[in-house]
Amino acid sequence: MDRWACLNLPEFPLQLLLQRYPKWIPCPVAVVENDSPNGKVTYANEIARKQGVIPGLRYASALTLEPQLRAAPMPREAIEAAIRHIITALQ
Repeated sequence: MDRWACLNLPEFPLQLLLQRYPKWIPCPVAVVENDSPNGKVTYANEIARKQGVIPGLRYASALTLEPQLRAAPMPREAIEAAIRHIITALQ
């Protein structure tokens, strides 16, 4: 008998970033494509979104809206490794 599972992991890269930097949890936080002023925001937590930091903004623009913004890229390899870990745990 085949078994299926479906997981909804909203804003998974943001969740992984906050696991990596737990002291950032109470702060405005964003995941950016790359660590440069022109890197685009790909995910932002609720605290950052309340200040206008939304996906698609450039990191430099996001900083003008929220000077206390913490941001970092979340490498695809790290996301894929976390997915593999979850799959292994479910199996």
